[in-house]
Amino acid sequence: MIRRAMSVTLALLLAAMLVVSGCGRGNTPLTQLQSARSGALEVVLLSDHDGIRHGKDTFVVEFKSADGSLVDVGTVRASASMPMAGAPMFGSIDLQRTGVPGRYTATSDFSMAGTWRLNVEWDGPAGRGSVNLSGTVQ
Repeated sequence: MIRRAMSVTLALLLAAMLVVSGCGRGNTPLTQLQSARSGALEVVLLSDHDGIRHGKDTFVVEFKSADGSLVDVGTVRASASMPMAGAPMFGSIDLQRTGVPGRYTATSDFSMAGTWRLNVEWDGPAGRGSVNLSGTVQ
């Protein structure tokens, strides 16, 4: 009986250790891709890989004050376009709040690689503003 209880305890302990060690893999460090300043705010694009990829992708948009702390900017919208002869191409970006004020998850869909112009607008506790970023989508 004691051996069985010890075996069950050891199995549960081993399972717990595997779960805890596996959880850390989701915390991939983010790389800063680009930033732009609008008044007192800095808007930063971050990704867990080397850049934004064409097709469907996700990345992070952060809003920071001059001292580097995150700032809640309220409602955020973004749009993307690629200048082309004749008419521009448009991509989609959907921004969602995260559990961290000032950090938003962006879900994007860019139909092709190349130089895209991103416009990010916000309206909320930090006021109203916008920035334009130009970057390469891989």
